[in-house]
Amino acid sequence: QAFHRLHHAYTMLDIFERNRDALRSLLRVTEARYSVGKAAQADVFRAQTQITLIEARIVQTERDRRAREAELNSLLNRPPDAPLVPPHAAGHAPLAITLDQLMAGARDGAPMLARDQKMIERAQTSLSLAEKDRYPDFTLNAGYYSMGSTPPMYMFRADMKLPIRSGRTHAGIAERSGQVAESRHTYEATARSLEYRIRDEYLTAETAHKLMELYSKTVMPQARLAVESSLVSYESGALDFLSVLGNQIAVFEYEMNYHEQMLEYDLALARLEEITGMELTE
Repeated sequence: QAFHRLHHAYTMLDIFERNRDALRSLLRVTEARYSVGKAAQADVFRAQTQITLIEARIVQTERDRRAREAELNSLLNRPPDAPLVPPHAAGHAPLAITLDQLMAGARDGAPMLARDQKMIERAQTSLSLAEKDRYPDFTLNAGYYSMGSTPPMYMFRADMKLPIRSGRTHAGIAERSGQVAESRHTYEATARSLEYRIRDEYLTAETAHKLMELYSKTVMPQARLAVESSLVSYESGALDFLSVLGNQIAVFEYEMNYHEQMLEYDLALARLEEITGMELTE
């Protein structure tokens, strides 16, 4: 998850810088039109303001990038300022596993369920030992002693432990039985909680991937075409500045939304791997 958050910070920096460059190009066109009286001075100020706002977001994102690098270095047991190679995007193929398969895999490999199963086994072992205290306990010992010049000696001994304090024994059994029942209830509660979390993360990943497809194949291509068309119209005087600026900002927002969904998808898969103990990504 730290890796994906760091990659997202790098991606956001790239988006902001490309959008700033695009707005600077628009500003140059607007200044040229203003110099010949074909654009209002307010249009120049609006473009400059948008550029300044993006530069502020670059500063904020740069801070986030450094924080994410320090987080990842901490997880790797390295100094916070140790250099890191910029991460590359992983593949984002649709989920190749069904929700039912995830549920079945979690029952077999989920670390939390394995922990609770061990607690049940430990409680059952304690109960078995407590139940044995209800019955007599026999111990037989035998020994052989070599005494040197004297004849050897043999020893035989039998011990028997009688369950005289039956009340105390029954109380111990009742206590251990309660611990077994409690451990089983804890296991069941953990299983129900994991089922909810798996379903929630699966739906998050599924929805994020659908939105990624929508943004990358439909929304962003159409928005880029709108920007290109509006720039041509603006340079010829057939379109006003606010329309061009609005189209440019829309492309910027759509691209941000696309990468936000990409982050949601990656984080959901990472959390599913953590919950189920299954490997879902390369």
